[in-house]
Amino acid sequence: MTAPTLEDTTEVKLCLGLIQLLVGLQLVTWRADAAYSLTLQQPAAYLVTWPSAPDRVATFTPYPVADDPDQAMSTVGVQVRTRWAGENPRAVANYAGAIFDALHGLGPVELAGGVRVSQVLRRSGTSMGQDGSKRWSWLDNYYVDLDRPSNYRS
Repeated sequence: MTAPTLEDTTEVKLCLGLIQLLVGLQLVTWRADAAYSLTLQQPAAYLVTWPSAPDRVATFTPYPVADDPDQAMSTVGVQVRTRWAGENPRAVANYAGAIFDALHGLGPVELAGGVRVSQVLRRSGTSMGQDGSKRWSWLDNYYVDLDRPSNYRS
């Protein structure tokens, strides 16, 4: 028996829309099948997955923060984890900063996929240090206020 195919949630569409925005700014490369070459010029974008390769990546993971009980407004967190190979931690910090410049303060806007965003704000960020392969990683948490209708909210 195969599992039913479900439509992407608003949270998944949000992450895919943010990735498409960053593709347009040449900050990431996106492949839905995640079949990336190890010789990419731009970092590879992933949804939720934190792969062992390639060396330069940006992973987008959505998580719920707050939902209005009466109106179709929600706040969705998007954790953006980045990695950059090399001995210098400034490279990943600079890359995370470029993503910040593209996302923080964004809105109101309708992203690819139809998600209507009121605003995007970074709430926290920190270095995650180096892994065993001497690659630096950085973690930022963005809060995204968006329109998210559901069965009992309009």
